[in-house]
Amino acid sequence: MPVRRPKNLFFVLTLFSSLILLQPSWSKAFENDECLLCHGDASQWDLKDPAQAGLLVLSASHSGNVHEGLSCTDCHEGIEDLPHADPLPKVNCGSCHEDALAAYKKSVHGIEQGDELKGEAATCVSCHGTHDIYPTTDQRSKVHHHNLATTCIQCHQDQALIEKHKMGKQDNVQTYVVSVHGQSNLDDVSSRAATCNDCHGWHDIQKASSPESKVSRQMVAKTCGQCHEDVLEEYYGSVHGNLAKEGNPDVPVCTDCHGEHKISSVQDRESTVSKFHIAETCGKCHENQEIVKKYNIPISSPSTLYRQSVHGKALLSGSNPNAAACQDCHGYHSILGGSDPKSTVNRVHISATCGHCHQDIQKQFDESVHGQAINKGVREAPVCTDCHGEHMILGHLDPESPVYSTRLAKEVCARCHDSVVINRKYDLPGQVVDTFLRSYHGLAGRLGDTNVANCASCHGVHDILPSDDPKSSIYPENLIHTCGKCHANVTPAFVAGMIHVSPKSTEKVVTSYVRSIYIFLIIVSIGGMMLHNLLILGRHIRDKYRSQKVIPHVTRFNGVALVQHLLLTLFFTVLVITGFSLSFPDSLFSQSITSYLGLGESHRSLVHRISGVGLILTTIWHVAAMLFTKRGRAEISALMLRFQDLRDLFRNVGYHIGLCSEKPKFDRYDYSEKIEYWAYLWGSIVMIITGLMMWFPAAVAVYLGITRNWVEVAAVIHYYEAWLATLAILIWHFFFVIFHPEEYPMDVSWLSGKLSVKAMEERHPLELERLAKDGLIHGDLSLHKPRKTEEKREQD
Repeated sequence: MPVRRPKNLFFVLTLFSSLILLQPSWSKAFENDECLLCHGDASQWDLKDPAQAGLLVLSASHSGNVHEGLSCTDCHEGIEDLPHADPLPKVNCGSCHEDALAAYKKSVHGIEQGDELKGEAATCVSCHGTHDIYPTTDQRSKVHHHNLATTCIQCHQDQALIEKHKMGKQDNVQTYVVSVHGQSNLDDVSSRAATCNDCHGWHDIQKASSPESKVSRQMVAKTCGQCHEDVLEEYYGSVHGNLAKEGNPDVPVCTDCHGEHKISSVQDRESTVSKFHIAETCGKCHENQEIVKKYNIPISSPSTLYRQSVHGKALLSGSNPNAAACQDCHGYHSILGGSDPKSTVNRVHISATCGHCHQDIQKQFDESVHGQAINKGVREAPVCTDCHGEHMILGHLDPESPVYSTRLAKEVCARCHDSVVINRKYDLPGQVVDTFLRSYHGLAGRLGDTNVANCASCHGVHDILPSDDPKSSIYPENLIHTCGKCHANVTPAFVAGMIHVSPKSTEKVVTSYVRSIYIFLIIVSIGGMMLHNLLILGRHIRDKYRSQKVIPHVTRFNGVALVQHLLLTLFFTVLVITGFSLSFPDSLFSQSITSYLGLGESHRSLVHRISGVGLILTTIWHVAAMLFTKRGRAEISALMLRFQDLRDLFRNVGYHIGLCSEKPKFDRYDYSEKIEYWAYLWGSIVMIITGLMMWFPAAVAVYLGITRNWVEVAAVIHYYEAWLATLAILIWHFFFVIFHPEEYPMDVSWLSGKLSVKAMEERHPLELERLAKDGLIHGDLSLHKPRKTEEKREQD
């Protein structure tokens, strides 16, 4: 094989010569001592001038640093002779530290980030120094673990710089110094607690908003996990961590809970994750209604509810610093949804979770019939939160607590023991809640008696056992002791028999027969009394009605008015009955309609609407008759309210309490009749409008352009207007036509249209005078005795 060395040697020599010619900045080799003749002499520099002070190099600062083996010209190039040219080319650290320079150029500090940072961005010298560059492990180094915060603060506390380049908060580094990490490094030289570079990186520092940044939301968990490996593992297994791995932008990451630079120990009372502040921290997401709605979170205000709870109040008031907070129940980093079998708040584990504080109660519950059912997988069995609540747990002495004495049966126990599905599925006795609520204990409790026995008084609180368990408080042999807690001198006979009577028991059959017998007796006896009295009352009304055909009288209402009044009476009565039966479906009145008459909701609503239409038509007929007939217009004039009515009101009241000697003289209508008439007309209009809105809600929305909320407002108006009208009839109208001493047993003018001259003389003397002049008094006037004659006879 031929030898080609001469050509290769020529190539090498040529290349080396070219490099020398193309690199004019190469420096001649000078000894460091030669450079220090000037740069080591303090007398040659104005040390008050920062630019000149930086040119002074003390040999001590160069001694022991990482560049100790290098000469000045290894870094400062372009020196051909001494004294050298001024200025010299900038020192290029990248000639040795290529990787570091490449990373720096891509960082937020790097020149490639934009011209606006040139001259202000941190450079190699800003962080590492000039001639006093020491290994990062040397405590003299500016980037030593314990010195790094001080180095970073040179720029990150400059407010002008921070505002100009939007660098975040001014106190970021200062808050780090007082954080659990910063304090650890200050207190212990050997501490390896996280410092700036551990989180942000070395040369490749990126903006926190950049996905590539070690402190971005996407990366911060892994960054923290460099030290907290076990915590990272727990977090990634949690409901939050799983969402974070999927890239969810709303899920909380480390800094959302712990903070960014001022991270404090969980034991620090002021820490965002301390027991005293954790509810507020969790509430930033869990009470953010946009997040709650977006992710369909079932509980919208858990933190607010917790602060109102017995735990929240005890903790925040300082009365019990060990009271449970969020993390005590849900965990710290391994938080899972309640439906997750591994969750600490899963139904299977909830008693153990509560048992961290309530050990004795947990033991009692686990041995109870409910605890045993949970362990067997009975998902309907109650656990702690079913009875006490979840976040807003209140003390059992708090009237708002579901386990308060007067609430327990109806609000807690009834949810399961009054459930047809649960009772049938697990063969539990039915009607136990109903029979209790109708017993003396139940009735007294519903009246607010907190001392009377409730469910827990007999069955126990957490240690509830079946009645056939010898340890149960309701075991037959234990009933004397159980009942004896309230009742003195309890005997076996006192506790014998069933308490919650079963439908299949003998006691139930006997009770049923006794109840039926008494209902029959009530119907027969009271019904007979009512029939007897109605016959007597009917005779008196009939006699009064017939007498008006003979005695002197006036025709007060024509046939049209009587028919309208009868129709209004009919429709109003039906509307009241069918309307209130819907409002009070559990009342005896409503149950009688549905059970005994066999009328369901479809029948009720149909009858109610037919009556409503009848009321509308009758009202239209009445208004038309009043407006378009001569008699009607005269009636309107007579019904108009005048100032005289107000004077009559005060004078009438004054007469009846003894302040006036004479009653006022009324015309065709007195103030009470006028008020009642206009109240009827106004009430009818309101009831008709609101009733139609409720009947046709969709049409209301389409044609009137109003929302469903206004239909609900109409329903409220309809309900309370019905009460107002009903009570007005019972209290006002019935008094004047039935219970008034001058009218009893009834004013029959609504049936006959006629009113006796005597009644007219008492109630409407001014109208009577006009009718007498016009000769409109009918009947045998000899049978009439004027009021003045009777008064004179009484005086004699």
